[in-house]
Order: sequence, then C-alpha cells, then structure tokens
Amino acid sequence: MYKVLIVEDEWLVREGLKHTINWEDVGCRIMGEASDGEMALRLMEEETPDIVLTDIRMPEMDGIQLAKEIASRYPGMKVVFLTGFDEFAYAQQALKLGAADYVLKPTNPDELTQLMGRMAAKLDEERRRRTERERMEHKLAFGQPLIVEKMLYDLMLDHAGAMEQELFLEYAAEQGEVLDAFRIALLYAEPSPGESAPPGELYRSVAAWSSGLSAYPLVRMNDAKYALLLDRETERAELHRLLDLARFSMSQATQRQLVLGVSGRHNRLDQIPAAFQQATHALVTSFFWGGERIAWFEDTERLAAEVPALPGLTEELIEAVKWGTEASIRAKSQTCFTWIVQQHPTNELEARKAFFGWIVSLYTMLLREDELRLIVQDSALLLTSLERTVRLEDGLERLNGMLLSWSVRYQEQTKPQSRSGFEEIEDYIGRHYAEDITLQSIAERCNMSESYFSRLFKKQVGTSFVDYLTGLRMRRAKELLTNPRLKIYEVGLQVGYQDSRYFSQIFRKYTGETPTEFRKRLGIPNVPI
Repeated sequence: MYKVLIVEDEWLVREGLKHTINWEDVGCRIMGEASDGEMALRLMEEETPDIVLTDIRMPEMDGIQLAKEIASRYPGMKVVFLTGFDEFAYAQQALKLGAADYVLKPTNPDELTQLMGRMAAKLDEERRRRTERERMEHKLAFGQPLIVEKMLYDLMLDHAGAMEQELFLEYAAEQGEVLDAFRIALLYAEPSPGESAPPGELYRSVAAWSSGLSAYPLVRMNDAKYALLLDRETERAELHRLLDLARFSMSQATQRQLVLGVSGRHNRLDQIPAAFQQATHALVTSFFWGGERIAWFEDTERLAAEVPALPGLTEELIEAVKWGTEASIRAKSQTCFTWIVQQHPTNELEARKAFFGWIVSLYTMLLREDELRLIVQDSALLLTSLERTVRLEDGLERLNGMLLSWSVRYQEQTKPQSRSGFEEIEDYIGRHYAEDITLQSIAERCNMSESYFSRLFKKQVGTSFVDYLTGLRMRRAKELLTNPRLKIYEVGLQVGYQDSRYFSQIFRKYTGETPTEFRKRLGIPNVPI
C-alpha cells in the first residue's frame, strides 16, 4: 500500500477526495491530510508519504512552494496537483518543477482512479529497480570473505533475512557448492593464563586449521569461539587428527586447550540455526562428560538420556530466571541441587556427574527459549572453571552467578525501550496501565486523531497500542502472581481488569495458561477467586 497525503485548504474538498474512489483498489491508503503546505511538511517529518495530492492555491504555503520543498527534501516523492481550468499555467509550471501529474477540479472519479493507478505503477517500477540495484550491490560486496563470514554469522544466529538467504545460496552455487549435507562445528579455544597474543593471531591459526574442512570461511563468534560450516564429509578419526595438528601448529603465545562441538547432519539452509544450537549443546556437554576434546551431538543425546529428569523443577528455575528475584532464583537452584544430590547420598562421583549432567540439560532447555537463547548462547560460560570445581557447592554458586547474570540481561531486554518522541507517552502508560486507559484517551491527551496516533505509535514503538498495553499488564501480572497472598481477582484489578474471568482469558491467550495453572507450575499456593 502506498501512502497518500492530501493537501487542500477546503475541508469539503478534502472529504470528497477521501471518498471519491476506493483507494485500496489502486494500491493506496490515505495516511493524513493538511490544510496548507507548512502543515503538510510537519506531517511528513512524522510519517513520509509516497504520493502528495495537493491543491495549487492555498494560504501560508501554496502548492508550488510545497513542490519545491518536497523536491529538495524528499526526492522521489510523487506530487500530483489539483488544479482548475483557470490555473492551467500554474499546472504547467508545476510539471517543470518535477510534479508527477495533475488532475482537474472538480475531480472525476474515473480520471482520479486512472491517475492514481499510474502513480502506483510508477512506484512499483521504481521500487523494483531499486531492489534490483541493491541486490546487485549486495552481490558484488558478497564476494568479499568478510561479507560471507558476516552472512554465515547471521545465518547461524537466525538473523538473516530472505534476501540474505537467497544470496548465500547463489554464492554457494557460483562456488560449485550444493548445501545438501553439512554439519556445524563450534570450536572453543580456552584462554590460557597470562596469554598475550592478539585475537587476530589465534583467528589466523584456527582458519589455517579449518581450511581443508570447508569451502566457507571460518566465523568468529567471539575471541574464544569459532564456528565452521562443514560441507565436506569428514570421518571422526580424521577430525581428531586435524585437531591434534592444530594444537601443535599454533605458536606458544596462542597455545590454548581446544574443544570442538559438532552438530548432527543437516541438508537445508533453514536448518543452519538448529545445527548451530546442536553444536553449542555438544560443546557444553563436552566439559562435563569425560572432558572429550570433540563432542558429537548424536553422542550427547545418548548421554543426556542418562540424566534423571527433575520433576518440573528445571522448568520452574527457568521461569524464575525470567521473572523472579535473586532470592527466588537461588531458592529454585538449591531445590534442584538438593534433589540431585539426594539421589546419590553415598556416591559423590555419581552425584557430581549427575549435577553437571543436569547443568547441560538446563543449558539445552535455555537454548530452546526464544527470549533467552541469544543471551545464554553469547555468554562467557566459564565452563572449564565449573568442571574443575572441587566442591559441588562451589559449582552451585558459580551456576547461580551465571543464572543471575542472565536474569538481569533478560529483564533489561524486556523493559519497554524509550523511543524518540515517545518517552513521555510510554512513561505515562507505565504509570497508569492499571487504569481504564484507551487508545482514544491517549490520542486526545497528545492532541492527535485516534487513527493517526495509532499509526504513529506502531511505527515508533513497533507494536500496536493494545498489544503494548496488554504485554505490559501481563508482565506485571506474572510478577504479582508469584505473591501467594494475592487472590487472582486482586491481581486482575491491580493490572487494569475489573472482570476476573476476562483477566483469566486474556492471561491464558497471552501466556498459554490460566493464572491458576501458572501458579501451580511454579509451586505457588493458589488462593481461590
């Protein structure tokens, strides 16, 4: 849909233009209206139209002056003039200024429909050419190794868009590669004490080691972690031999302990993110089960099956990481720790194995949480430090440190972010969300029409007003529901819902469970409604 701004000083004419034709049929929508050129320019600063339908003669700033301003500020914007027979000379002048076309007043619906159809077609063609030009520019740049590395980085972390995926497949085809069987290998080079070598030297050493394993460049995830798309079949023994060679080939300054996690086999581009998660899982597992230098995802799945499942406790701990306090996180992790240790009261070695195995299981579950995955995946895990822990209680304390760090990052991430021009609005909603506030009341407070405010809010904040308000209320409701002294209807009232049944329905729609089920899952005593 192309956005149309109507600029006309007569209200009746503006209303007529809005209802003369079916704008959606010509691929357009009315984004706003102005009574003169100056008002139109102010609106353009808030939302940029594609087409401006403007009268020529207006007070303050007329259509000719507006066209000049648009030409200098918004090149590419289409200007269509409304003109009468006695203003034809003005229309000719406007065309010389670069106006796209003109239409006579009073406006004929068929003529206006045809004209706007032509404008939409022109914009379609310009958009197609612009996209193709950008595509070619991307493609030219894509041949550079750093660009390919960045593309693989985005693919592995599931950040790549449709165009990037398509370009990657084209690049692979041009290199004679077919992505029909691959694994992801994730190498962790543990920093050694007092190491002084620059990260670039380590990268070059690892890149030299990996050059025979893939047609694609090595991807630096951080200064200690590197990923590789293994597009060539490699036997396990061969990979072990190559890893040994890598250790000996690195200079003394960059000597590190190398550990490798290898994903399962995949055959589609859209499986790269899943393969990267599997490699991460295998890498983490390697630190706790025997310290293997190469861990294969297929083997870790078998080992994971040996870890006893805690009866709902791990899920409760994850919820505490997302919504709880430091005290609740420590309490949940202690409960899990106690349960594990009690299964092996006389065998410390088995208890240790079960505890570290559970940490891997917990980490895997965290990777499946969309909101936590990138936080957990990108953290400095201090895995080897955990593995070397002498006392299990010390291991629990270090685990708590990581959980609390992730919780802080998650809560910072989920806080409503301030956006240009909307800080006061978001602050007001944050203070009054429990009251009967509506889109209409907020729009009136901002001296805007309801429809215009709605569009501007979504553009600035990234979601609709209703979804934003509901999300804020539900996050607060989750916090309040962890207090067993509050009844469910009291929680509903505190977040702006007078009807407890309606609150329960909204909560279930938003979270997938009722308030009662939410409390039951967290082990919080439920007070009847």
